[in-house]
Amino acid sequence: MNPLRERFLAAGMTVLGRNGYAGFKQAAVCRQTGLTTGAFYHSFRNWKEFEAALIEHWRAEATDSIVARLDVAPSPHERIEALIGVALSLPHRSEAAIRVWAAGDARVAEALSAVDAARREAVARYVREIGIDADHADRFAATSMLLLIGHEAAGTPVEELEWSMRHFVETDPQVAAALAEP
Repeated sequence: MNPLRERFLAAGMTVLGRNGYAGFKQAAVCRQTGLTTGAFYHSFRNWKEFEAALIEHWRAEATDSIVARLDVAPSPHERIEALIGVALSLPHRSEAAIRVWAAGDARVAEALSAVDAARREAVARYVREIGIDADHADRFAATSMLLLIGHEAAGTPVEELEWSMRHFVETDPQVAAALAEP
């Protein structure tokens, strides 16, 4: 991809995380990059094109590439631990802003719904791979997503999310038993 476009997209995620959706403006994105609006318009036809590219960039970076990487983890048991690491490393403040944005923009809401569904399916699939039945795996995945989304909405410290996720894994009888097996 064009390095200039990448720079603007990275800046967009930073601005969303720092300023929230209310502060997500072209001027703030340009300031974050240190580039002019002319450079912006050289990279994107208009703000709407930038918004669409930003959401696609977020989806690819924060979901699609991560799931593809986890799909080749050495063992199903290691994937569960890796999922926690992934959840902790997501751009939580930016994602919280995207959730606010989605409330008023159907395109963003559709992309957010697809991201949430892809994440939920990946968690359920990885949990099924350690021997958990499909119904329980689906509920486990749904609850995992609620923990993540709740953390993002509340803006709690990442340490609290980590504690909650580890506690959830350790106290779910089926998952804990499956992970305890060699």
